[in-house]
Amino acid sequence: MTMFRRMLLIALAGFVSAPLVSSARTQSTSIIVAGNARFEFLTSSLVRMEYAPNGHFVDAPTAVVLKRDWPAVNAQSTKESGWLVVHTSSMTLRYRLDSGPFNASNLQVTWTYPNSAPRMWHPGQVDTQNLGGLTYSLDHVSETNLPKGKDLESPVNDIIPGIEIPLEPAKPGLLSRSGYAFIDDSQTPLWDAKMQWIGPREKPYGQDWYLFTYDRNYPYVLQEYAQLCGGIPMIPRYVLGNWVTDFNFEYFPNTADAHDPQFERYNQPYLEDELSRLRENHIPFDTLVLDFAWHNYGWQGGYDWSPLIPQPTQFLQWLHDRGIKLSLNDHPGYAGTQEEILSYDDSHAPGVLKALGRPLPPKPSFDMDISGQWVFATDPKDGGLQEQWFAANYDDHAWKPIHTDQSWQKQGYPDYQGVGWYRRSLSLPEKLPDALYLTIGEVGQTYRLFVNGKEVEHTHVPWPQRLTYANIKPYVRPGQRNEIALRVVPGEQGGGIFRGPVALSDVNPPERIYFNLADKRQADIFMRDLHGPLMQAGVSSWWVDGGGGAADMPGLNPQFWTNKVFYDFTQQFTGQRAFILSRYGDWGSERYPGFFTGDTYSEWPVLAYEVAFTARGGNVLVPYISHDIGGFHGAKLDFDLYARWIEFGAFSPILRMHSAHANPKEGNTRMPWLYGDKGVALMRKYFTLRTQLIPYIYTYTWQAHTLSLPLLRPLYLQYPDLQEAYEQTREYFFGDEMLVAPVLDASGNRTVYLPPGSWIDFFNGKRHDGGQSFTAHYDVDETPVFVREGSIIPEQEPSDYSDAKPLDVLILNVYGGGKGHFDLYEDDGRSLDYAKGSYAITPISYVTKPDGSHELTVSPAKGSYQGQPASRSYVLRIHANNKPQSINANGKPVMQWDWDDKQATAIVTLPKQGVRDDVSVTWQ
Repeated sequence: MTMFRRMLLIALAGFVSAPLVSSARTQSTSIIVAGNARFEFLTSSLVRMEYAPNGHFVDAPTAVVLKRDWPAVNAQSTKESGWLVVHTSSMTLRYRLDSGPFNASNLQVTWTYPNSAPRMWHPGQVDTQNLGGLTYSLDHVSETNLPKGKDLESPVNDIIPGIEIPLEPAKPGLLSRSGYAFIDDSQTPLWDAKMQWIGPREKPYGQDWYLFTYDRNYPYVLQEYAQLCGGIPMIPRYVLGNWVTDFNFEYFPNTADAHDPQFERYNQPYLEDELSRLRENHIPFDTLVLDFAWHNYGWQGGYDWSPLIPQPTQFLQWLHDRGIKLSLNDHPGYAGTQEEILSYDDSHAPGVLKALGRPLPPKPSFDMDISGQWVFATDPKDGGLQEQWFAANYDDHAWKPIHTDQSWQKQGYPDYQGVGWYRRSLSLPEKLPDALYLTIGEVGQTYRLFVNGKEVEHTHVPWPQRLTYANIKPYVRPGQRNEIALRVVPGEQGGGIFRGPVALSDVNPPERIYFNLADKRQADIFMRDLHGPLMQAGVSSWWVDGGGGAADMPGLNPQFWTNKVFYDFTQQFTGQRAFILSRYGDWGSERYPGFFTGDTYSEWPVLAYEVAFTARGGNVLVPYISHDIGGFHGAKLDFDLYARWIEFGAFSPILRMHSAHANPKEGNTRMPWLYGDKGVALMRKYFTLRTQLIPYIYTYTWQAHTLSLPLLRPLYLQYPDLQEAYEQTREYFFGDEMLVAPVLDASGNRTVYLPPGSWIDFFNGKRHDGGQSFTAHYDVDETPVFVREGSIIPEQEPSDYSDAKPLDVLILNVYGGGKGHFDLYEDDGRSLDYAKGSYAITPISYVTKPDGSHELTVSPAKGSYQGQPASRSYVLRIHANNKPQSINANGKPVMQWDWDDKQATAIVTLPKQGVRDDVSVTWQ
């Protein structure tokens, strides 16, 4: 029975509930209740196992598990010697009656498939053959914390600096050579249909588990999971085009940096010049992503445009006129920190506070700016404490003046990384308020505070170190001179007082403006009031940066729910398909694409690990993974590494250039002209190729949506019985027809394994026999990509961006001999009408006949959508062993066609005709 037919039969069946097991007779039902245990067989190979201490089972969906209404399954249950035994056509479950919560001694599931050894699962079992899941991110990953030679394992000892949170290992994925997958949904909040929102589960928590059992039918497991937890939506077509990122620096108004000429020049005209230069060099791209500096107040949160974009309306129109989509960075929170979401100085703050029911902060009656007249000394031997540099009578006349709006590294101490001391003397009036708060905007990284020789405790804010304060009233002398000293330990960003306010006030800084996106009202205010106006102005998507999410509810993955809030609002606000870039939020994340992996180091081993990581993303049904192409922590790279990362990016789910160095000092170090003509030529080649391949790639977004199959596919997804398929973790299928094996070191050499069959080099037409490996050298602008013989690869014409032209010219590449088929998927690329049937499928077939002749057939398009071209011309590229003797189109000889001897390719251009008409081309 085919997989499609099997799923169709399941879908047509009815649902049957079940009574309690009360006798030894056999019962046939989908649900079996045994005391406080309930077993629901969702399919013959997928079982839900619940244990409810209070006897109340959960029938509502959860934040993660959506589907509750399943077709009936024939499950035969009996009681045998104190055990409940349930058989389906695929598995047997045994549970010891009245034995309490599930554990290894009272619950067991076994299953057997033809030509396969019996398999068994019990609670707590460790799956040593799992094929890998995804970590929350790859932040801070470098060669030092990668698992050497173990691409399926997670990075080790990876602790994100500043927040000091270790990167947790990935949970097992859905696919395993052990033949099972396990999901624990026991604590996940429940969906309230009346509220249309989630609420926490009652305590004590029980057990709510799902077990998938199978043999090697990996695609079926992915489809079962998609039914359970929700499938992959169609993404906007433009997402598959090329992305570039810039403005990766913070902008704080009224700081020294803000008035630095380098900052002032890195602005709207500068961006426009950069983007125009890409267009002038015929380097296609679709999306500009702006990092921090698009808005004021950096990490402190703001939704006002920074002065660097003085005319945002005109800028958005400028982008729109050139077919460029805009994505903005947003920080809804960072795990382990007290990051503000919205600065009190932002123009949106009063309205948002009113909507939240919070008062505006009180205005101080005493307010003294003390940002000036500080002096500084280095303490390389860290003797200042012993020598009491903080004492009120300490002689600091030899100390040097210093500003409190920049690190000391920017003020004459560029290489100093030791302890530094700040001191200031100030007079205070005779009458002081009851409280006197010393507020400091940002100190890098930690500090101790002394007033008149006494140490004063101050607030401690986990990174970023912003707006700390202390009540120094008990330590000051009214009407006299007072001495303030700070002992500062620097961090990665330097040392010292970075920015204001540095002030005394009778009002402590107000509680930060923060949103809990698990609260429906707060989530609505957050998106409607802060993001809605920007989307109304023309912002297309959000880069949900930060980390860990901003949703607080017991049992809820905060990143997952944060992703949902952004994604759903975007779709509801625009009425169009949504897309976000965010970190992975565990089960259910496939519903809210895509996933960006974070701040990696620019190193060869990291590139190699990313290849394997991306290929296994489909194991948890996350097909749209986006890396910082070129790595994040790395300025100008060696050209070899830069080139190989771009080549991998061209055959990735998302091609997005980014680094930590898109800033005023160095400029955007991912721009190609830093490498001269060869850099421009290389980016033009692969960005153009990527754009041309979008008809092929977009068809596989439809497969991801309808069949729950990823674009990047590990070899074992197609060859589950082939041992070599499990060993080649650094090559992958790009769709069904193409195999990619990126070059992963500076030598340019690559050993490639090709599965059984005949293969053709995508770039030079060279033939290879499969079922074996070979080693070859690839020049820096070449990369190993192979096409299965008989394949059809559709392309579009070169263009400045993905949908710059209607698809009224379709390029069809046909490779070698054999037999192939491709169902080209098309829709309007942006609306939700595809869910209502507004799309077109064009079947394209190719066959080599017994007499050695070849025929390509384009059948009439089935279906329609808004903007569908009524007619199109076809450019046929025949990648042949030999030059054809003759070519016929629709039964008539083609007199004009070209032969490229170097590429062994015949090029045939057919006149335009209706998309509802047959096209037949034959050659021999």
